[in-house]
Amino acid sequence: MKTTLRFLNFFIAAFMVVVFTRCKDDTVTPTTPNFSPVSANSTWTYRNENNSTYTLTATNRDTTINTKTYRVFTNSSGGFQYMGKSVDSYYRFGIIAAIGGTGTEELYLKDNLAVNGTWSDTKQVTIPNFGPVNANLGYTIKSKGGTKVVSGRTFNNVVHVKLDISVSGLGIGGGDFYYAEGVGMIENAISITVPGQPAVNTSQVLIQYEIK
Repeated sequence: MKTTLRFLNFFIAAFMVVVFTRCKDDTVTPTTPNFSPVSANSTWTYRNENNSTYTLTATNRDTTINTKTYRVFTNSSGGFQYMGKSVDSYYRFGIIAAIGGTGTEELYLKDNLAVNGTWSDTKQVTIPNFGPVNANLGYTIKSKGGTKVVSGRTFNNVVHVKLDISVSGLGIGGGDFYYAEGVGMIENAISITVPGQPAVNTSQVLIQYEIK
């Protein structure tokens, strides 16, 4: 009888170990999405609307701007670009495409928002023949989690951000930006029309990349 009880106790203990281990193995650890990898020596080559190309290369250097940490990128066309991330918010520092604004910090993506989620900001830009004005930037998550084909390559888990720009309540255009998880920006198109000024249309398409 004692032998039987010892065997039973051993069996129960062994069973509990197996169950506990299985439960631990089945536990899924949430992963943090990353729509802006910054590992050193990674490269992204883009084609502009005029068919010219340029390559961004991530360095191993960081810098602090407005109390935020930014990774420094070199640009084959000259100068530097700066990209940063704080939890679920993504920032770039420099010039806002198509509307100028040198030395501008832009919150361009919030990956925790659901579809139709929004955020906004106001930046001072200089428009020819108008001078400095405050531009209102409104961002909307149009879609997320889908796929998009760019330069013949299919990207997964893509977030589409719509940007609307207005000055003094007058809409002057905006753009569409697409970001793929683990890659970064894969495409954008911007169209700006200011009264009395030629229309500005720009685009960037990712044609080659390597994440280190």
